[in-house]
Amino acid sequence: MKTLRLILILILICTLPEVHAQKVKRFKTWITLLDDTKIIGTLYSANEIELLIMTEDLTQLNIDPKTIETIKLRREKNVGKGAWIGALSGLAAGAIAGYVSESGSGWEDVGAVGGGILGAPIGSLLGMGVSSIKEKYIINGNEDMYHSFLPKLQQYTLHKNI
Repeated sequence: MKTLRLILILILICTLPEVHAQKVKRFKTWITLLDDTKIIGTLYSANEIELLIMTEDLTQLNIDPKTIETIKLRREKNVGKGAWIGALSGLAAGAIAGYVSESGSGWEDVGAVGGGILGAPIGSLLGMGVSSIKEKYIINGNEDMYHSFLPKLQQYTLHKNI
């Protein structure tokens, strides 16, 4: 009877719905103003009147769209993730290519290891290169251009309701 009760409790614990906290996707932002001032931070919010950037020292900057030349965005920690994905993909592709190139010769294992060792750094570099690409929005102080990009910019903000 005790084991049945224990089994039922374990089943209940294992079947409880898991609570998942939603991860906040942070986007690193590079803003160039018309006077060639460069601002780097996190896109906090965007509305019709202003763009709010949180800098690395946690100060908020309100930027008037009339003063913005370009906005560049990239998801934070994206380059590292791209490097890992590229390295693993290169390792797998290199190992398969090395195995296939040595098939029938008795040296398949050596070919697979050599291909993997060669493929991993190449894949890592390719992954870093692809994931470091930034989305660029050219405003040139034009409010209409800023308003046309506003819905897209609001998707990248930390604070959604402003």
